[in-house]
This record gives sequence, structure tokens and C-alpha cells, in this order.
Amino acid sequence: MLGGSLSLAQPAPKVEKNISVKKGIGLGRFPDWLGASELKELKVAWFYNWQTTNSKFNTSVEFMPMLRAGKVGPTLGRGDFILGYNEPDHPKQDNISVKEGLANWSKVTAKGKFVVSPAMCKDPVNNDWLPDFMKAKPKVDAIAVHWYKGTNSKKFIDDMEAIHKAYNLPLWITEFACQTSESSKSDPKKFSQQEVNQFIAEVTRWMEKTPWVQRYAWHSSGEGTSCLYDDSGKSLSATGKTYAKEPK
Repeated sequence: MLGGSLSLAQPAPKVEKNISVKKGIGLGRFPDWLGASELKELKVAWFYNWQTTNSKFNTSVEFMPMLRAGKVGPTLGRGDFILGYNEPDHPKQDNISVKEGLANWSKVTAKGKFVVSPAMCKDPVNNDWLPDFMKAKPKVDAIAVHWYKGTNSKKFIDDMEAIHKAYNLPLWITEFACQTSESSKSDPKKFSQQEVNQFIAEVTRWMEKTPWVQRYAWHSSGEGTSCLYDDSGKSLSATGKTYAKEPK
């Protein structure tokens, strides 16, 4: 076991009726016009933008701030939650050492009521970064996960169960999709719409009934069947409509 004790306690979410408290979205690559009404159209309870602040628009949908490479923004501690570094094991993302990450972590835990771990680019169990980070026993209330491995829902579930078993902490699956943005750009038709729809339905329903999966957020690519918006960029794609109506 890599660290942590199982605690499902988290601040009570504030959501509208008939919206899953677990379902969210990341807004980093969405078009400039997207705002509060589009968040409601997707029927999400929370969102984040890979930054410490939300200066884009006002919405009743809960915003989750993220610590980026040691930068603590002025509003980072105003909410109930803080997301840890984004892919510190990736040279084009936060790209910091475990030592650097731990040195700044007290700034996170001093402000956050519920702290989610750094999210790995690589497997969070079978790599050096997160296991070494967790050996120092930092305050971490949940493990962040990124997953882009196709449309096999059993593979997705098996991977989540392995991560949960390794850390004995709840999971926040803050990025998941059938393809990364890069893969979607080079091969947008790699997965059929039927395959993607079935994958979304199966894994969101599983996550919804699994108590140690506390939050999840689809990562929309710029094109292809992992994208939530159609070619016009102004309407939900078939994938977006499926994500909006699931889990049933």
C-alpha cells in the first residue's frame, strides 16, 4: 500500500436537482463563448480550468482551483477543494521534481479543506513520481487520475481498482477520454460513435455507484469522437449529448 487511509469524507457539494454530484468537466480547451449555460447543458456539478482562479464567467456550478507548479493564487483557498499539480511527471506540463512538489505542498494544505493529489501523466502506481511523493506522507485526501486508453470499460474499471487498492484513498478521475487531444487530431475516427457512447455509459454508471470514486471529468479533445462539441463548436456533439444524459 502506497499511503493514505480510506476516508470518503468531503465537503458537501451544492448541485441542482437531477445532476450527479460527481460529474464534472475541464474547460482548458473550450471555445471562448462557452459559459454558464453550456455548463448547464452538459449537466455537470463542477468544473476546473487548470488554473488557480476562475475569471471567465459567473456560474452556480462549483469551481475547483488547481495548484500549478508551486504558484498559489489569491483565491486558491476560498473554496472547499484544491487540485494538486497537473502532470508534474510530464516535461510539457508542470514538470517538477518530487522534492520541489513537496516543498510547495504545505501552501496547498494550509489553504485547502480537501486536497487532491498531483495528477500523473503516466500510470500513478507504476512510476516513481507519485509513489515517492506519497512516501513523505503529505496531506492528500484523494488521488487524481488521468486515463486515455480506448473504449474498453473493463480496462478502465480494472485500472481504477488497482489505483484505489494501491493508495487506499478515494479517486478523482480529473481527465478521462478514449483518446488524448493529440491522438484525436491524428486519428479522429479511431473509435466509432457507438463505441464511445457505450464506453461513457458503462464507466459513468460504474463510477456513480462506486463510493470511492468521488469525482470524474471527461476531457474533450478538439476533434473526433472524444470531442464534446460538433464541428461548428457551438452545439453538443453526439459524444457531448451522451455525456450530458449519463449516468442514467
